[in-house]
Amino acid sequence: MELFTNFDGRISRKGFWMGFLGLIAIVLIAGWGLISILPGGIVLTLAQVVVSVGILYIWSAVVVKRLHDRDKPAMPWAVIFLAPGVILQIMSMFKIGYRAVEVAGVQFMVPGTSATMVMWLSMAVGLWMLVELGFLKGTPGENDYGPDPLGNTAPREGQAEA
Repeated sequence: MELFTNFDGRISRKGFWMGFLGLIAIVLIAGWGLISILPGGIVLTLAQVVVSVGILYIWSAVVVKRLHDRDKPAMPWAVIFLAPGVILQIMSMFKIGYRAVEVAGVQFMVPGTSATMVMWLSMAVGLWMLVELGFLKGTPGENDYGPDPLGNTAPREGQAEA
């Protein structure tokens, strides 16, 4: 549970992927639950906002700890990695940059130019984040954010062994 609630320390790539998969499960369960039990309109939108803030907190904890393992400060990297997705979620929930299109008597909300641009930016940054945090190795040994989550005790660059 500390993986999702604490911003201190470091996690390995395995911890990152476990957090990522856990978050996907939470999103799917919460999404299906909200859609199936809540009426549409403002009630659903408010529930989406509350759940989205909770999911953002959980994901931020995972991202920050993985950034720490890569020896990167949480600010500004967490903002760079998370902001496009947050902006896209806000635009989607409140239909900002979307337009209504009717097909066979059914109305759909379709992203316009601005929403599409934010979507592409969000996807590009998301892929960059997955490579940076999910595939690249962390800093070996202890760094400013704590001990190596893999238990390696290699000295930091520029430090002599005691």
